[in-house]
Amino acid sequence: MRLIDEGRVPGRGIEFADTAKDATGLTLRVTKASGTWYLRHRRGTIRLGGVDVMDLQAARIAAARARLDFAAGFDPKFDAEIFERSLGEGTSLPEAVELAYPPFEPRRPERTQEDRRRNGPWEWRDLVALFLEHHLPTLREGWDSQYERALRLPEFAEIAETPVCDVTLADFERVRDALVRNQAPSTASRAMANARAALDWGHSDHSGLCGWTEQDVPWWSNRAKVRYKAGTREHTPTVTELVRTILVAEHCRALGGTDQETTPGTIAALWAVVLTAQRTGALGGTRRDGVIPVPDHPGWLAWTWTGEEMKGGTSAARPHGLPIPPEALAVLARFERENDSNWMFPSRASGKHVTSDGLNQLLYRLQGKTKAGKKGAVTVRKRDWLRLVGVRHWTPHDARRTLSSYLADEELGGAGSAILAHSTGKKDDEDARVQDITRRVYARAQRFPLKARGMAVWVRHVLEAYERERPIVERMLRAAPPVEAPEPTPDPEPVMRGPGRPKKPKAERKPRR
Repeated sequence: MRLIDEGRVPGRGIEFADTAKDATGLTLRVTKASGTWYLRHRRGTIRLGGVDVMDLQAARIAAARARLDFAAGFDPKFDAEIFERSLGEGTSLPEAVELAYPPFEPRRPERTQEDRRRNGPWEWRDLVALFLEHHLPTLREGWDSQYERALRLPEFAEIAETPVCDVTLADFERVRDALVRNQAPSTASRAMANARAALDWGHSDHSGLCGWTEQDVPWWSNRAKVRYKAGTREHTPTVTELVRTILVAEHCRALGGTDQETTPGTIAALWAVVLTAQRTGALGGTRRDGVIPVPDHPGWLAWTWTGEEMKGGTSAARPHGLPIPPEALAVLARFERENDSNWMFPSRASGKHVTSDGLNQLLYRLQGKTKAGKKGAVTVRKRDWLRLVGVRHWTPHDARRTLSSYLADEELGGAGSAILAHSTGKKDDEDARVQDITRRVYARAQRFPLKARGMAVWVRHVLEAYERERPIVERMLRAAPPVEAPEPTPDPEPVMRGPGRPKKPKAERKPRR
């Protein structure tokens, strides 16, 4: 200040650099009118304050905090302005520091996904992705998509970028509470169980990459559960309801948000559900090379499934074979198309077969709705077609009770149990040896003669009901009022380009030379 007062500042000014070891870049610039502290940094030059309010000690504090801001990716000038203003208002140095520079928390440097997963620590999204990559191949086809969907629910987005080691019980409980509010109880319970399984895998196999230490204990064990118990299903649709559902599905082929019709393979699979009452996971994946003739039954074919394809998806499960009468085969033949698919019920996707989810989606569409949580799915027609023809809502699994109940009334309860592959409770050596179902399909454990008796009675009953109900359902559908068309979406306003000129439609543009 004396140089300024005495008018001895040469030329356009002079700069003095602070030579202290921890004050690199701190500079005092003195001109004929004023003196100002600056920080010269490789990221830029920041004005810290004037010498009239900031002495050397204060300038060094401001410079140190500016360096920290630069390192964290913040702009230091805002904190520096608050610091200078506070000192200028007569605030003491400690109070000015507290006002301008709250406790500093370094920002985590941005890292690539590849770096996080290779070197850790993993974030929640990394744990989920790598756990699914490890676990999904061990699940039976059909279950893998359900398992993954539960861990990809939007409620987990809150902790997606949180390091696994920083996820707390409170975080976990918030996610659980959101799941309970937004999802079905069974979905919420499954999602939390899968999340605990992911944490168990990370803790046991990749504790270091997750950021845990030897002292960290699995706090999530038996915590943040969803108290849910699956109820006993008791709904048994009548045969009339089953065949009316088929009639509606055949009549209303395009019910989704697109113009794509329900595929013949899906309609055939719905027929197969009613005609055989088999579990949809195994039924949808019926292979053509697993279909073989039935001796002593001309025109019959046996559909067969290995133990791995039956319920449970493990080699310990019993293989199963089911004789199909010619009348049922004739119905299904109506939906066959020329293709080289290995599956009895091919889906629209090349090389794929109809799945449990695909059949459930068909029934949802017939009810005039889409499956809850399916992104991007829009049902254009809001009508409940099943209610329209007097059908209560049912699931593919419900058809099993209908077949079992009918055959029990016909004094063929044993045939019903055999058709549905219910366990006999026997664990003899012969049952344990039945592994290759296509080779040992006629083994006594498969009870083919008994199954054939039950299938003949059941299929005849279903086809008679179908022919009886067909004219009734057709009259009901013709008498139904038309479905209201959705409101047309207005065309968007043209985007203005340049001085008020709308963009020309693509067809009107001149081709480039």
